[in-house]
Amino acid sequence: MKFLFVGALNTAFGYSVYALFVTLHASHNVALTIQYILGVFWNFKTTGTIVFKNHDNSRIIRFFLSYVFTYSINLVCLNALVNLGAGKYLSQAIMVLPMAVLSFLIFKTFVFKTKPQGE
Repeated sequence: MKFLFVGALNTAFGYSVYALFVTLHASHNVALTIQYILGVFWNFKTTGTIVFKNHDNSRIIRFFLSYVFTYSINLVCLNALVNLGAGKYLSQAIMVLPMAVLSFLIFKTFVFKTKPQGE
């Protein structure tokens, strides 16, 4: 439940950044890049502390790597959707849910994975 709330907050932040830069006539690729760069710092704190109750700032490297991975997938799919004529705004809106699910799985298994008790 917390991930859904924080995810909605992070999505609103990220999509707003993307839409702002597209509105300012940046290419969708530049807008996505800026969205992801700002999102790394914003989302690390909100997701790490609220969802996973983890305050370990050393996990930022794993978080950044997960963002490079999801950014790459998002970029390829965004370009494909734009080239198919879906439009810059709609294309990124379509990518929001799949990227949120993928991010959650990566965060849970790679970034904020906790060690079993006793280790």
